Amino acid sequence: MRAVVVGAGFGGLVAARLLKGVGLEVVVLEAHTYPGGLAGSFYHRGFRFEAGATLLSGLAPGAPLALAAEALGVRLPATPLPPGFPLMEVLLPRGRLLRLVGREAEREAQRDFFGPQVLPFWAWQEDRAQRLLDLAPRLPWPPEGEELGLLLPLFPRLLPLLPDLFLRPQARAPQDPDFLRFLEAQLLISAQTQASYALYAALALDLPHLGPALVPGGMGRVAEALAEGLEVRYKAKVERLLLREGRARAVEVAYGGRRRGEREVLAGDLFFLNIPPEPLLGLPQRVPKDAWGAFVLYGVLPFEAPPPYYRQNARERPFAFLSLRPEGGKTVFALSLHTPLALWEGLSREEYARLKAQWQALALRLGEALLPGLGEASPLFAATPRTYRRFAGRAWVGGYPQTHPFRFPRVRVLPNAFRVGEGVFPGQSVPAVVLSAFRAVRLALGRAGLAGKGEGDYSALPGDPTYW
Repeated sequence: MRAVVVGAGFGGLVAARLLKGVGLEVVVLEAHTYPGGLAGSFYHRGFRFEAGATLLSGLAPGAPLALAAEALGVRLPATPLPPGFPLMEVLLPRGRLLRLVGREAEREAQRDFFGPQVLPFWAWQEDRAQRLLDLAPRLPWPPEGEELGLLLPLFPRLLPLLPDLFLRPQARAPQDPDFLRFLEAQLLISAQTQASYALYAALALDLPHLGPALVPGGMGRVAEALAEGLEVRYKAKVERLLLREGRARAVEVAYGGRRRGEREVLAGDLFFLNIPPEPLLGLPQRVPKDAWGAFVLYGVLPFEAPPPYYRQNARERPFAFLSLRPEGGKTVFALSLHTPLALWEGLSREEYARLKAQWQALALRLGEALLPGLGEASPLFAATPRTYRRFAGRAWVGGYPQTHPFRFPRVRVLPNAFRVGEGVFPGQSVPAVVLSAFRAVRLALGRAGLAGKGEGDYSALPGDPTYW
């Protein structure tokens, strides 16, 4: 049986390794020249820059990346950060707040900055995050068809969480204007909305405690480790998903590079889509009305910046997020701002260049407040929503804004085609993308009648055995 994986992002690579581990023939098709997708790294003028994601987390015991590494037997090239490490600095009207690795260290920093009134909020956040982390590997949410019965055994553990499905995190928080701004800025990074629901917010705020790590050479090194040993065909752009009687039967591939001009119809039994499926089916791609675009300024500084390596300017809007990676006495950085998608539509070349220059100047001004000397960068270049549309096949970033708990696309696109990656339960970020792969593979093998029939080692799939 052959599985075809379209897109070598983290979701596609984890799914591919799981499928190969249970004995399937697996082919991964990637339109670009390197793995990782929006969690990959690209070269420009001799330096490696991050295509999108910059913060790796999820390596704590029981967290998604730790489960994946153990299940797949892969060693990830990442250096875990110790408790007390200054992970992130958030610039607020009242001053600079550090987010430290380790719950006790962060609670102390929060208390010192905001006062003891914030401690009940962080006690609630820790409780909800730990409950969700325990449930996440085997929680089918939102459930699809045959998965409805899987929720029943979990219901006693879900019951205490239900009220937080209908609250905003601000309802749990002290009404301190700076603390509310801190929440808004942090959730905009991870939930793509200031109006996230409380349960999602609790887990999104837990990234500093899920096992954050530094990756020498960039996030792409982790993708390369996941791709090792797989058949990954690069410069292989999938243009269409071919159907027969309501099921996927093959993909139509156009090759580039040394195989430029070649085309192939590659048949398969199971298909995993790590890219938006609508274009492959000849359907218009629906962009969420409240989705954001990204304006990202990349550069290399002639000095080595000290930690914290992640900094956010929440003192004024638009909030700016700066990621730093020291390398050989220099610092590679990505400075990102959320930007309205409509702002970049329908522009002439001259208007586009003018708008891009305006946003670059804005980004540098906001970034200088986080790290003086940012303007000394060379090279210095920018990406806009148009750039991401060309690169990723969609202009908006970060999956679907998490405004309510049912805002996820279906995992199963067709009876034998499944979606993985950003935007699938439980939302954006690398740990969530990894969980999306576990869920899609379970669904696929169950639908294919392979689960529990001795046709491979299913111990590689963590979670409740009743899932099968």
